[in-house]
This record gives sequence, C-alpha cells and structure tokens, in this order.
Amino acid sequence: MTPAEDGYIVRRYVPEDRDGFLALYEEVFGKARTPEWFDWRYGGPNTDEIRMFLAEKDGQIVGAEPFISFQIRGGDETVSALQPADAMVHPEHRRNGLLTRITEAAIDYYTDNGPSFIFNFPNQAAIGAFLKLGWVEVGEVATAYRIQKPSSFLKSDRTKRFGPVADVLSSAGYRARDATTLAAARRRSDDEVTVTRHAEIPAKRLAALYESAVPPRLHAPRTKAFYDWRFGNPQWDVAAYSAKRDGEIVASIIACTQETRGITTTKILDALPMVDAEAESEAFDRMLRVAIADHEDADAIAVAEDTIPPSVLSRLNFLRNDRFPMSMVGSPTPVVTRPLVPEDEAQWTVGGQHLADRNDWRLSFAEQDTSV
Repeated sequence: MTPAEDGYIVRRYVPEDRDGFLALYEEVFGKARTPEWFDWRYGGPNTDEIRMFLAEKDGQIVGAEPFISFQIRGGDETVSALQPADAMVHPEHRRNGLLTRITEAAIDYYTDNGPSFIFNFPNQAAIGAFLKLGWVEVGEVATAYRIQKPSSFLKSDRTKRFGPVADVLSSAGYRARDATTLAAARRRSDDEVTVTRHAEIPAKRLAALYESAVPPRLHAPRTKAFYDWRFGNPQWDVAAYSAKRDGEIVASIIACTQETRGITTTKILDALPMVDAEAESEAFDRMLRVAIADHEDADAIAVAEDTIPPSVLSRLNFLRNDRFPMSMVGSPTPVVTRPLVPEDEAQWTVGGQHLADRNDWRLSFAEQDTSV
C-alpha cells in the first residue's frame, strides 16, 4: 500500500500483526496480554477473521482499532454487529488524526462486507469523536454497586486511616441487613428454590432457558456458542449459579471477578430469565446472596441496570451510579450506535426495535466491553 504524505499506512489486520498489536497494547494500556486473550477477545463464533484496522509507519504498528463481533437480536430478527474496543495510538504518534483515519477506513470496508451496525460504550472523553463520525447517542447504562470494602476507594492519606474501621462497620451493617431481608424473604415465599454453583457454565441448559422466554428488545442471543465464547476470558475467575424449582432451572446468573487498578470487582455479567425477571425475584435473591457470600473478599460487586430485578438489588444494598450518593463518584456508561449505511432508514431497526432508542435495548455486562 502507498503511504500517505505523512508516511502513515492504514490497512486491515493480518495474522502476522498479532505480536505487534500486543506490544502496542502493552505500551498504551500498561497491561501485558496473551495470544489466548487476543483470540478470545477479537475472535469467537460470530466471525471467521479478526476484525481490525491498523495504522503503520516505517513498518511499525502505531495505531489500532479492533472490533468485537456480536450477533444482535431484536424481535424475530438477528443481525451481525460490531463493537469497537481498545482503540489506541502510540503516544509518539498522537495528534495526527490516526484514529479518525482508521475508523473511516473500517467503516468504508465493513459497509460492503457483512455487519449491519456498530454499537459501543465510549467514555466521556471519546464520545465526541464518535459523534463526529456519524454515531448517535442511544442513552446510558447505569451500574449498581454493592461496596463491600470502602477502604479500597479512599484516596487521601487522611481518609485511608479510617479505611479499616469503615470496612468493619460496612461488613457488620451488611450482615445485619442481609439477615433481616433474608428472614423476610423466607416468610414471603413458599417457593422451594435451591441454588447450585457450577464448576463450568451449563451452556446448553442456559441456552434452552433463554429460548423459553426471548425478550423483544435488542440484545445478544444467548446461544450455547455465545456462552462458550463470551464468558471464556482466560483472565476472568468465572462462577455460574442456577436456581431450581421442582427440579427445573428457572433462573441463573454468571459472575466474573477481576482486578483493575488495585480494586477487585465481581461483576454479575448475565442473568436469566430476560423476560418478566421480577416474577423470579426470589430465585434471583437467593442466587445473588450465594454469589455475595462466595465473593465476600471482593471490594465491590457490580450489576448493570437491565440484569437483576431492582427490588432484589435494593434489598441487598446495591446503589446505582446515576443516583446519589454513587453519582458523586461515578456516572452511567454512554451508549452510541450507527448503522453502516445510516442514510437507509431500514438499517435503523432490527425486528421492529430502533437502534437509537434506549428503551429498545436490554444491556447487561454481557453486551458491554467488560475486559479492560
């Protein structure tokens, strides 16, 4: 390929680029990633190639925008979609418009090569760049947190001195409130619900549970292949839980634990059923209590807003980051999207669900970029 006047070449990824990409990733993000992680993150059942565009200068990879490949279902229709993730430029090559060039090249290529639309979850610093390139704001996804070790979030030397006391008081308070709400839940319910921990995700059974009640809203369909791939990050500690009634699985959750910047967070990545979840609130309550007990050493437990019934989260002391007091220290995650051909009105809907309408999406962590 012929370099631009400033010497940069923008092109598609080829398999020989993997080592150079991983070196750039470590330079930019300060994290070493393995080839196994790379294959998991950018591969999977929804693509037969690594979807990525690169910027190169003098034979060195200096910028990249990889994509995660999803299937997205709305109503009775399922289409292919891309999620940009880990876009980056080497510090010595910034302010040259490389990300814009890479993104434009990717859009031009993928418009004629498969996917229907792009959706992603940029931070506030990056959202403006996407809007300039034709993305539109869908809305936000709030996250609910159960803060188990406040000391991990205290920054100043003065406040850190109170951390151990805060942890003890928080733990004692949670135990007292949890015991009270559990006793109340048992009085309310005559259900004989049993919770099982799974050493491996029971993908086939969970896929069948999903198919028994498919939501009309936009989401990644929970097939066996999806479960085998999406929760297979080699750097996650994954736990699966199911709730049974009369011997049949009626609900499930999947949790992963990872450490980021010194804070250990357990995320509830996924939950079933995705329709009328409130009807199984007691099953969710019991599964989540078991998961909390299993992850009591985590600094926090996090749940995306569309995942677990709000009544359960409230009973178990989760606080949303779009409401006080969590809004003082965090904010919801923006959602943006664009069809590959935005001028075509038909491209804005999937199965009657509109891409730009937040109410038409059901977004758990399973649909979000949760790896960094």
